[in-house]
Amino acid sequence: MAIALQNTVQNINRRFLNGPAGQFFRWWGEELRKAMPAQLRARIQYARRRLLLQITDVDISLSVDVLGDDGQATVQLLDSFTADQDTQLQQQQIRELLQQHELTEVNRDLLLHEDAVLSTEVVMPLAAEANLRQALAYEMDRHTPFQAEDVFYGWRIFSRDREASQLHFELFVTPRKPVEASIEFLNRLGLAPTGVDVAGKNGPIGINLLPHALRYRMINQRARANWIIGTATVVLMVMVMAQSLWLREYQISAVEAAIDDVRAEALVVRQIRKQIEDANEAAGFLQGRKAQSGYKIEILAELTRILPQDTYLDRLSMPAGGIQIQGKSENAQGLIELINNSPYFEGTSFRGPTRLDTRSNKEIFDLNAKVSAPEVKAQEVG
Repeated sequence: MAIALQNTVQNINRRFLNGPAGQFFRWWGEELRKAMPAQLRARIQYARRRLLLQITDVDISLSVDVLGDDGQATVQLLDSFTADQDTQLQQQQIRELLQQHELTEVNRDLLLHEDAVLSTEVVMPLAAEANLRQALAYEMDRHTPFQAEDVFYGWRIFSRDREASQLHFELFVTPRKPVEASIEFLNRLGLAPTGVDVAGKNGPIGINLLPHALRYRMINQRARANWIIGTATVVLMVMVMAQSLWLREYQISAVEAAIDDVRAEALVVRQIRKQIEDANEAAGFLQGRKAQSGYKIEILAELTRILPQDTYLDRLSMPAGGIQIQGKSENAQGLIELINNSPYFEGTSFRGPTRLDTRSNKEIFDLNAKVSAPEVKAQEVG
C-alpha cells in the first residue's frame, strides 16, 4: 500500500515537472537564481553539494560534486582510503573529513564506472511514462539480456513526441549483486548512499539507479530548521493576513451597523420633514382660504354698502378679478354708476338687456364688474 502510494506521488510529481507548469517553474527558478547576488548564489550552490563515492578493488575515493555559476558540475577529489584498512579507523577518518568539509548532511551517491553499466536507447508509448518503472520491469528482457529482478535500472529522457505519442529515453542497467555488495560495504563505513549514479566523461550523468525502497534518507538538520522557520513564517503570515481580514470584516460590520443606525435616524428625520412640509402645505392652504374668504367678505360688505334699499340680489358670483351679480332693482341703470363710484370696482356693464318683472314691477338686471381695489387684488393674488 505504501509503495503504491509512493509510486502515485512520484508519477504526479513527474507529470508536473515534465508538464508546462514544471517547465515554467524551472525557467522562473533559473531566472530568479541569476538575479540573486553572487554571495547568495554561492551559498545555495554550497548547500546543494553532493558527496560521490567510488569503490575499486584497491581503494575507496570520496569526491564532492559542486555546481558552478554556469550550471556545470565539477568533481573535486577529497581523499581516498585503502580498502583493506581497519574499518573503525576508516570510519573515524571519513567522519573527520566530512566534518572538515561540512559534508555530513549532504546526499551521498555511489558512482559507478560507465563500463559497469549497460545503456540502450528505448522508445515506448508516451502513456507509459506515468508508470515507466513498472513498464520497464515487464519488458526488461526485451531491451536487455537481464531480468528486472536481477538489475538496478534508471533512465534519462531524450524527448517526448506528442504527435506520435512516443517517449524516447536512454535506459541504464547494472547488475544488482555487485552494487548491493558495494552498498553493504559503505553501510559498514557509515556512508549509506542516497543514490547510485553513473560516471560520464564530464562527471555524473545525473540519474539514480537505486530503487526508492533502498535509498538512504539523508536528514539535513540545517535544511530542516530552515524549513521549520520558513513554515512558521508562512503560518504567521497567514495568521496575520487572516487577522487583517477578520479586522476588516469587523470594521465593515461596525460601519454597516453605524450606517444602519444613521439610516434609521435619517428615515425618522425624513418623516418629520414630511410632516413639517405637510403641515406647511396645510397652513398655506388655510391661509389662502382665509385670504380668499376675507376678499369675498370685503366685496360682499362693499356691495351691501353701495346698493340701494330697493335693490336685492338673486345671485352673486366672484370669479377671479371680478364679480357677477343678478337681481332686481327700481333703477337698474343707476346701479352701474353706483358700483363704478366705489373704489373697489371699475368697468361695470350689463351682461344683457334689463327687463321688467311683472310681479314686483322691478327691473331684472345681470351685470359684472372688475375688482379695482389694490388691497383686495393683493389678497386675491395671495
